[in-house]
Amino acid sequence: MKIHPTLLQRAAILLAIGLLGGCASVSSTDSGAIGLDRKQYFSDGVRKRVLTDAAKGYNENLTKALTHRAVNADAKATQRVVNITNRLIPHAKAFRAEAVDWQWEVNVLSVDQVNAYCMAGGKIMIYTGLLDAVQSDDELAAVIGHEIAHALRDHTAEKISTRSRNNSVASGLGSVLSIGLALTTGINLHKTAQDVSQLGAHAMANLPNSRELEHEADRMGLELMARAGYNPMAAAAFWRRSIEASAKEGQANKSAFWSTHPSGGDRVNDILAIAPKVQPLYQDATAAAKTKTEATK
Repeated sequence: MKIHPTLLQRAAILLAIGLLGGCASVSSTDSGAIGLDRKQYFSDGVRKRVLTDAAKGYNENLTKALTHRAVNADAKATQRVVNITNRLIPHAKAFRAEAVDWQWEVNVLSVDQVNAYCMAGGKIMIYTGLLDAVQSDDELAAVIGHEIAHALRDHTAEKISTRSRNNSVASGLGSVLSIGLALTTGINLHKTAQDVSQLGAHAMANLPNSRELEHEADRMGLELMARAGYNPMAAAAFWRRSIEASAKEGQANKSAFWSTHPSGGDRVNDILAIAPKVQPLYQDATAAAKTKTEATK
């Protein structure tokens, strides 16, 4: 039996279509002033599932923390976090209009660890270790804005979809290669393997990596804080210090904030490069705040 190589190529194309069939190419947010335009891929139903799981997980963690009296123990620190978050949330509409109406919640957990997170749907937790690490409200706004950006962009759902799709692609490519090897008569096996490799590269091309998502959250967070009247340059200062902290700590503490938030020099450079786009927003916000203050005198 003689099989023409193009038949295998067609099979590869059909496989690619099948693998992509369970994922939607969308953008969970608008582009904002930073010009965010990357398309995302989500498995069917994963965003809704993550939203439900996030609410459940957050409530469970909160209940455990309350039993140990480890939530909002410092009223002044809690109010500081609430005030900053309340300034940031209204500007979520620049990326995702309906997010303003999420059931937002913010709490401060008494844990001596530099950490913070915002779950899908707007459930925020700030660790007291982070409050000790930042040197200003602007820096704290940078971190909170960064975490809010992850939620706005549905990064958790996207990462779950990516892992699922990676597994499907790997399995599917193995099947195509097996078919190619089985139908060897008249087929150039080197060309067959090459076709399969090209399919793999094509299928993986639009899958984001963790560093890309972190940069995306940095940029979105930068715009959120600028719109809220916080100096975007504070973000560069915080991450620059995190590089030093990460270098000192090394691999000793896997749970540290910077173990899940890559802090290489390219991160600071990226922030500095995008800052000019959001600086006018910061200037407008500070001018508006000044006018409002003067009007109340």
